[in-house]
Amino acid sequence: MSPNKILFVDDESNVLSAIRRAVQDEKYMPFFAGSGAEALTIMEDNEFCVIVTDMRMPVMDGLTLLKIVKEKYPRTVRVVLSGFTQLSQMLVTINQGEIFKFITKPWTTNDELLPVIKQAIDYYNLQMERDTLTDNLAAKNIAYQNIFRAMEEKKAQEKSELRHLYKISLLLFSLWKKNLAIVAEKSDDQHISQGEILHISEIIYLTYLSQLPAVINNRTSSKLISEIITSCDNRLVINNISKDEVKTTGNHNYLVMIFKILLHILPKKHEKFNCDLVHKNQADGTVQLIFDIDLKTHAFSLHDENQLKVACALLNKIGVFYNMGVSLGYVETLSYVRVSWGITEN
Repeated sequence: MSPNKILFVDDESNVLSAIRRAVQDEKYMPFFAGSGAEALTIMEDNEFCVIVTDMRMPVMDGLTLLKIVKEKYPRTVRVVLSGFTQLSQMLVTINQGEIFKFITKPWTTNDELLPVIKQAIDYYNLQMERDTLTDNLAAKNIAYQNIFRAMEEKKAQEKSELRHLYKISLLLFSLWKKNLAIVAEKSDDQHISQGEILHISEIIYLTYLSQLPAVINNRTSSKLISEIITSCDNRLVINNISKDEVKTTGNHNYLVMIFKILLHILPKKHEKFNCDLVHKNQADGTVQLIFDIDLKTHAFSLHDENQLKVACALLNKIGVFYNMGVSLGYVETLSYVRVSWGITEN
């Protein structure tokens, strides 16, 4: 810890010499100025805890100096050391300069000068300690407020996820009931077996549960692409057609989950799938991220296609909660899977 700095100001060199001798063995660091202007120049480059000044000086008197110090360096403790003891002037000095102590010339070193300087230093240190404690308390209050806010946001997020989970459960039960009704009626419209629906529903439901609670975070498009590719065991090759680096905020885990499920369902005999990513600016100021997984060069059985249909339908229903969509595209035959996400670009 650096020593306290004290500035002594007097236009009489013999007074400054006497002060220099008086304080030479003290632990603080003394500075000396022969005028108010010189004192202000020195104060620009140093932080002083105490200034001790004479009152009657040419050009800039002590009262003017102290008023400037009070305005520019309010924490510096101000002490007057003067042989000018007219009561009215002393009162003006005290009232306008907020003087800590007034020492008259001539002074006694051990009984007046040194004790007053020590008191001024102690007062300054107490002020600094108080301000530090106040700042620390304010910082802690802000930190606690942020913690409480984060807890409330997490609580609200968990409630939202529970509502989503409830809706997803209703969706699955509704799908199974509908399929059971078709079976009961022995309808010719039943192209997808109960086993296929149950299998895909189980994959989606359990995978969705595994990524709860949802986390809202930030990603760049390059970072997001890397995460998607890794989650798909490098079976997906994503080409960023737009070439732009987009920063996104949202539930990236769910988007990654979509691709993970889709690549799990796509037949393993097809080792690689190409995917084009484009960014489309919308009229409302949002950006649409569109991922098209190319299926044109791959042949799929009816079983594979049925599984994709069920998966896309369910993922699309759940994706509504996160402003995401999943759909199949046909150009005569099954051509692509489209995953879209509407975001507000950061």
